[in-house]
Amino acid sequence: LDTIEKGESELNRLSELKSQMLGKLVAEAREQISELWEKTNATDEQRHSFEEFHIRDEELFSDDILEKHEHYVLDLEARLEHMKPILKIIERREDILGERMEYEELQKDSDRLKQRGAALTKQLMLEEKMARRIKKELPKLTSMLEDKLRDWKRTNGEDFVYHGEAYRNIMKKQDGEWKQYKDNQIQEKLKRKQEEKAATENKSGPRYGQLPGKKKSSSHKHGPQKMKSKPLANAQGKHNMRASQRG
Repeated sequence: LDTIEKGESELNRLSELKSQMLGKLVAEAREQISELWEKTNATDEQRHSFEEFHIRDEELFSDDILEKHEHYVLDLEARLEHMKPILKIIERREDILGERMEYEELQKDSDRLKQRGAALTKQLMLEEKMARRIKKELPKLTSMLEDKLRDWKRTNGEDFVYHGEAYRNIMKKQDGEWKQYKDNQIQEKLKRKQEEKAATENKSGPRYGQLPGKKKSSSHKHGPQKMKSKPLANAQGKHNMRASQRG
């Protein structure tokens, strides 16, 4: 009997202690919830859907409210575990996209080729590895994500959200921005070539026409010259002389 009474007394003490610490326990649960919201990329709508989180008056705290916080933490942890495989692919793809832009910027830096010997070899090998990695991994990761994002929406009835936006939309934007970037590069190259061509022509002067300071030939100024007739007249005289001698 004493044991039962002692047990009941201990439970009452713990219950009272729990009531005193209720505010602290709810605050700790809310810290966990906030961290999990960040990790699961929760939208504002998802955050506002858990109404108990927004109760600020500690006098309204109860065992029921604490229990709901604890259950919500478990739900978010399960959601995070479900999201982790997709998040891992997304993070790898984002890394590759960053590397792609780094590679593009490297190609614009002609000074990197001024290195000599081993330093230049090392730089070129680094760029070659980057190019191979981008070419191989980016299409593969994109294809994997497209399949997994479709499965996620079919299973959960919602888009997979990353930093507050459906990642499918993010991928479309990234594709459009990359296409625009490459188009701009082509236009810039064409513009540079035209400017270089114009500068070369201006420097060398006109390629055709009269050279400065040179006079035109006057050989045809007065029309074709008459042929001299003296040789023909001499030949005719000789012919007449022979004829008179024979007569």
